[in-house]
Amino acid sequence: MKKSDVLILINTLLIFAIFLSITGFFADVSNTVKYGGVDLRNRVVGARVALNQMDPYFYKWSEGSPEYFLDPPDHPNLPVNRVTVPPTVLQFHSIFCDLPYSLQRFGWTIFQWVMLLSAIALLGKSTDDKSNSKLIWIVCLFFVADSYIFRLHVERGQIYILYTFLIALSYYLIIRLKRNSDFWSGLIAGYASALRFPMLLIGLPFLLCKRWKFLIGQVFGFAIGISASFLFIKPHIWKSYFSAMNLHGLVHEGIIKITSERYPHINIDGIKNLYIGARLPVSDSSVQGMMHNIGIQLSSGFLLVVFSVVVALLMFFFLKIKNKYKTTGFLFLLGSIIIIISEIFLPAARYNYSDVIMLIPLSLVILDSKNLLEILKQ
Repeated sequence: MKKSDVLILINTLLIFAIFLSITGFFADVSNTVKYGGVDLRNRVVGARVALNQMDPYFYKWSEGSPEYFLDPPDHPNLPVNRVTVPPTVLQFHSIFCDLPYSLQRFGWTIFQWVMLLSAIALLGKSTDDKSNSKLIWIVCLFFVADSYIFRLHVERGQIYILYTFLIALSYYLIIRLKRNSDFWSGLIAGYASALRFPMLLIGLPFLLCKRWKFLIGQVFGFAIGISASFLFIKPHIWKSYFSAMNLHGLVHEGIIKITSERYPHINIDGIKNLYIGARLPVSDSSVQGMMHNIGIQLSSGFLLVVFSVVVALLMFFFLKIKNKYKTTGFLFLLGSIIIIISEIFLPAARYNYSDVIMLIPLSLVILDSKNLLEILKQ
């Protein structure tokens, strides 16, 4: 195929992907109107509870309490509520949690789209090859923005796209900055890690390659994120967070049973749809969840052992690769794959919306394709 024909094909696919993304955006706006963003609600309520000096992980709404603190999909019979993000994320939400929820709901839909498009743009601008840049847009729009993965992410009001954006920004900085790029890239990756702990694993390939500036930056970014949370909550809330996550793990294992009891259906913040979610394809892709579906129960300890073995095998493979092939792109690619594997092995539900992070490895395969082909030839 001639180069001109290839360019025509790429441009045609890009136009088609943009058209589908526009229709997807309007579908998301429609879903925002119809549904309440059940996962956004628990984070907003958690931030509100924390700001009022209460425990955001064990707080239970009761009759007579303000609707301001009600998360309707919560299970009144469980000892923990639905908040599963660390205090660092609640601190982020505390900036705007006092706004009417309906306003936050629409604002969060726009925010998710801004994060998605910004992440793709950063990855696209990480190369001077215009064809590769367009390919990144095509692949990311088709497989993320135009898919039910992002429809579910937006409709539920999820936050994984923020973590994805931060990793994309980290990669952009390490490629484009001329001075101290490793440090500033690591700093952003460290802050992402403070929001979502599995993100720490992106530093593992850098550790094996002795890229110390990246690791120092990551430690600083993580420390800044964690330390800043103490301006928002008292230190004991971190202990409460880990205790709550342990209980959530027992729920996911089936040791603690969930009943059908729910809170009363009332208007909250002037809206009625906080109880329902769109009927989109949803499945638990965690190892523990998939095994549970076929009647096999896996403990958290067993999952940790298997995950450690898988990562050890990946690292063994990595060390066998010649140093000249261990490009920055390859380090980020391997790190992002380890993050995804860790999410699958967590003793918690992993739903389709978390797959938005796939735009990182998909883009890096394009950006580092020549190097990857050389590695495969070894």
